[in-house]
Amino acid sequence: MKILKVIHGYPMRYNAGSEVYSRTLCHSLASRHEVHVFTREENPYAPDHTIRTETDPHCPAVTLHLVNQANSRDRYRHAGVDQRFAELLDIHRPDVVHIGHLNHLSTSLVLEASQRGVPVIFTLHDYWMACPRGQFLQMHPEDTSAVWCTCDGQEDRKCAERCYARYFSGAAAERDEDVQHWTRWVARRMAHIREVIDHVDTFVCPSRYLMERMRDALAIPERKLQHLDYGFDHARLTGRQRKAGEQFTFGYIGTHIPPKGIHLPLEAFGGLRGSPALRIWGRDRGQETEALHRLAAALPGDAAARVEWLPEYPNDRIVPEVFNQVDAIVVPSMWMENAPLVIHEAQQARVPVITADVGGMAEFVHHDVNGLLFRHRDPGSLRDQMQDLMDNPARAAGLGERGYIHSSDGNVPEIGAHVAALEHIYEQALNRRKRASVTHAAAPWRITFDTNPDTCNMHCIMCEEHSPHSTLQRERKEAGKPPRLMPLEFIERTVAEAAPLGLREIIPSTMGEPLLYAHFEDILRICRQHDVKLNLTTNGTFPKLGAREWAARIVPVTSDVKISWNAATEKTHGLVMLGSQWKRVLTNVREFIMVRDRHAAEGGNRCRMTFQLTFMEVNLEEIPQIVRLAAELGVDRVKGHHLWAHFKEIAEQSLRRSPESVRRWNHVVLEARDMADAHRLPNGKPVLLENFFMLDETVRGDLAPDGVCPFLGQEAWVNAEGRFDPCCAPDAQRKSLGSFGNIGEAGLLSLWNGSNYRHLVTTYHNRALCIGCNMKKPVGVRS
Repeated sequence: MKILKVIHGYPMRYNAGSEVYSRTLCHSLASRHEVHVFTREENPYAPDHTIRTETDPHCPAVTLHLVNQANSRDRYRHAGVDQRFAELLDIHRPDVVHIGHLNHLSTSLVLEASQRGVPVIFTLHDYWMACPRGQFLQMHPEDTSAVWCTCDGQEDRKCAERCYARYFSGAAAERDEDVQHWTRWVARRMAHIREVIDHVDTFVCPSRYLMERMRDALAIPERKLQHLDYGFDHARLTGRQRKAGEQFTFGYIGTHIPPKGIHLPLEAFGGLRGSPALRIWGRDRGQETEALHRLAAALPGDAAARVEWLPEYPNDRIVPEVFNQVDAIVVPSMWMENAPLVIHEAQQARVPVITADVGGMAEFVHHDVNGLLFRHRDPGSLRDQMQDLMDNPARAAGLGERGYIHSSDGNVPEIGAHVAALEHIYEQALNRRKRASVTHAAAPWRITFDTNPDTCNMHCIMCEEHSPHSTLQRERKEAGKPPRLMPLEFIERTVAEAAPLGLREIIPSTMGEPLLYAHFEDILRICRQHDVKLNLTTNGTFPKLGAREWAARIVPVTSDVKISWNAATEKTHGLVMLGSQWKRVLTNVREFIMVRDRHAAEGGNRCRMTFQLTFMEVNLEEIPQIVRLAAELGVDRVKGHHLWAHFKEIAEQSLRRSPESVRRWNHVVLEARDMADAHRLPNGKPVLLENFFMLDETVRGDLAPDGVCPFLGQEAWVNAEGRFDPCCAPDAQRKSLGSFGNIGEAGLLSLWNGSNYRHLVTTYHNRALCIGCNMKKPVGVRS
């Protein structure tokens, strides 16, 4: 396999946790795969975005491609970096792109890989996707001199006011226009990040804490998240031998920056009884390191003399240069860390760890089991835990011997096993893309035209346009907008264009009553003219002409008449389809079927009759009886789909909202199947049930795992203004899939074959909307 690893820094130029892990991973992958690394360097004497290639001096099988990025603090997308990456993709054609971090690179690298059909795996090391500081830290809202405080989550204006303006410009946004400027900046960044998320195949999360927080912060679909802790080279973490004869020594390993909380062990150290030592390893960061030296110099008594400052070390020398020289490691981070490598490394070397009682830190250190926890950000609490270990060195050694809490032998995950797990994730992503592939036909076989979405004589509770819970119609009226009516010319021109290439059916408006469209009878003429069938969805009221007269006109050119039908009793029917008259629509169905059957008996077309319903709590118990009613009336098919919960008022109607509701749905599916077997149509055949499949009680977000989209590359939608849409999802949601053009400006087929639509066809399986789509069917599951 050819793997392209992306990371914002690579040792030894950059030596923090994500960089060290990336190098370890690449070395191990290179034993079985071709590995390339796209990373950065900061050369102020060379032009930005130039790229050069070298090999990893410690593993020549790993090829490094270094893009120069000397100044990137104020942006998250860089066209020059995107271009270099695109060129690299085109030259080396990797099977998988595995991203570790995009800070200082460009978030659009994900889109470049996705456009080429390359699966993207993204390991989350921190919160940078939701927070450009990466750590969910912010300045105190009132006290700008305060140490960074924890942030409870992403919110555009709050982020602009408290963090972005200070972080990027160095000063608070004092004027409202400044706040508005940064709020718009935040909104643009977050909209782009959500687009990027749609193009990632799998997010790998080293800690469950990070996985849950990022899931909630960015609404990442559950199916895209996979927990997998880091892997380590055990060989470089063996052989620890504590140097004899030294006083009890605490160690700090890491960057000299405030979010790492290095000031906390210094403050705590000054209050310890006895004469322990504190050794601090890390790269000198100029003013920040100088400030820490001043803090140490101010410690009481001779404590300052017992603080030793040591330089950064090669990571493969961590045992002799660090762990042999300490009795315990302190990890005091101010932010909710993910899965600190230093904790894992210390545990593998059997060194006890003292860390904060929050986030991923507390996930890997359990108090008094394999280390000690202190109250987050509390130097007094940290001092007490340090004193405890110093007073009980044998206990400290015992805690260290327990090692990694999540394995029976105390060993952290080994890099070989970790790579094997990643290889499985790579294969899953490749296979999912193959399974999700759809055929892109020369033209759609069916087109839905939203002829008159604003014109309806009913108010069904789940209708995105006409429900009493919807504000769309009211907002249009208040804005003085006339009802949307599709120009007949759109339909005539589009059908004439697509019919020779395979168009077989057209559907007039499914949002609004199509029989109220002024040009409906012209649609019947167009169908006859181009030998295309009509596929009609109607609410069963048959306005203007009545059921018999409409049937006489519709039946000869129609493949299927779907009547919206959501109950088996008058009471429930009235609760769902507001404005409908139960007895009248029952009579209408009987009359329409009578005309249909007579026409077929005389040798004419026999169109299929369908009851189309939305599966909801309000009609769940009546669904088997709807099947029985269909059989009695001669309705050939009952087709349904699960509720799109557009409005909070109907959220509790969703049958996918809980394991209990799913369980009751699954029971009704079996009852409906039994009903179809027991009560046959007049011709002896069972009523066809469509989308009556069982759901997994444990899955909320993905109705049909690995299900193939039934629409892309096969069907098209055109809204009343001529906008080309890819599917029947609610309008607000389907807009998230992108913009594909307007048939008023270009022919349908040019949009159908356009790059934007083709890109969606190849990447839809990763889009959040498509993952949670109500219209997919599970692979291999009986309808």
